Amino acid sequence: MTSKYTRAIAGRLVARLPELPQPWDVDALCRELARTRGRPLTVHAVSLRGLPSGLWYADGTHDRIIHRASATGYYRDHIVLHEICHLLAGHGRQRTGEQDSARICDSVEEEIAETFASMVLKAAGQLAPPDQSATERRAEELLGAFRA
Repeated sequence: MTSKYTRAIAGRLVARLPELPQPWDVDALCRELARTRGRPLTVHAVSLRGLPSGLWYADGTHDRIIHRASATGYYRDHIVLHEICHLLAGHGRQRTGEQDSARICDSVEEEIAETFASMVLKAAGQLAPPDQSATERRAEELLGAFRA
């Protein structure tokens, strides 16, 4: 269950987003976020076995979000928004000279990011497809599409 604290933090981060695109388009949101922040933000789809569902990192001048290439639709959007939350909140950042190291998150940061992503998708009128259980959805995110 999501705590009031987590929802409050996630809500404050949602309020920092530019206006949500209509019709909904997470890539358009990323472009507008990059423009308003004055810092490039690129989303990359990759196929790597050990990759978690998604990852955000800053290379000093550019923000990058990586997600599994097998994640599509609602799930891809959720992953990208989850990572945008980490970006906005500065989760796991450690300054090393001019570059930010890769983020290391704790469970509270992960709960905030999950709540943030769900709040944004709900505000955008996007609902999770009802044909999968949470376990099936998580397995698909981790392992890729495997339906017959």
